Amino acid sequence: MRTYYVEKMDKQKIFGRRIEIENDDIKLYFNLDCEKNIKKFVNKLQKQDVNNIVLDKSLLENEKLLNNLYANNINIFDGRWLKKQMTLEILNYIIVRKEIHKEETEIAITLNEITELSIEIIKILSKQYKKLVIVTNHIEKLKKIEKEIYEKEGVLIVVTNNKNKSLLKSQIIINMDFNKELLNQYKIYDEAIIISIEENIKIDSIRFNGIIINDFEVETGRIELIWRENYEKYREKDLLEANLYVRDTFKNIRKKLQKSNISIKSLYGNNGIINL
Repeated sequence: MRTYYVEKMDKQKIFGRRIEIENDDIKLYFNLDCEKNIKKFVNKLQKQDVNNIVLDKSLLENEKLLNNLYANNINIFDGRWLKKQMTLEILNYIIVRKEIHKEETEIAITLNEITELSIEIIKILSKQYKKLVIVTNHIEKLKKIEKEIYEKEGVLIVVTNNKNKSLLKSQIIINMDFNKELLNQYKIYDEAIIISIEENIKIDSIRFNGIIINDFEVETGRIELIWRENYEKYREKDLLEANLYVRDTFKNIRKKLQKSNISIKSLYGNNGIINL
């Protein structure tokens, strides 16, 4: 699987090739502000059989471009896969900076799609926190996991879907895949810290005075993992995701992250960087 790195150049060309592809670099010498230029660019990618790309920071702000790429099944490495794999690192970053005591803290996980990753996270967190609540529409599917954890670890987790009570006492909520509309159907603890993994969310309740984490940035202990010419034009998490993306087990991916000395650099909410 080859990945191409797309960079918008500062200077524009009137004559000559305005889209240059060399090795895994794609350099753009024209604006992508109009639909015509966007289609020209996307068509070029399709003709060159380009399926996986990393966009520089400036291009990531172009919603028309992003929508066109998604519509044509061109995969953009944007950190979403990496965020799932680093859920525990994001959580630990918060725990350390907020000086939260795990043995006194109730944590909740909201999810509908039951995956190997979500099950492993449930098993890990069930051993660490005072109380773990799993909020899902698929209660029966998770009852087996609930029973397994209790029999093997002696730890009792709560599997529920009570919209009035499920999230009312959870200081930390890991939202795996609830969308904004679904999450807002639940009564949420006013001071909760919400880590949203799948998509950006916002809590509509005027009483909510907590923290919503929708995005993150990483810090690489080994710069060679992401280094390339003009690498500072890209988000580090996107470069790292393109480098590490594999279809592998959660445990193996975590080993690679730990071996590469990857850590959380910053967290972002709806209004920018979050100061914990």
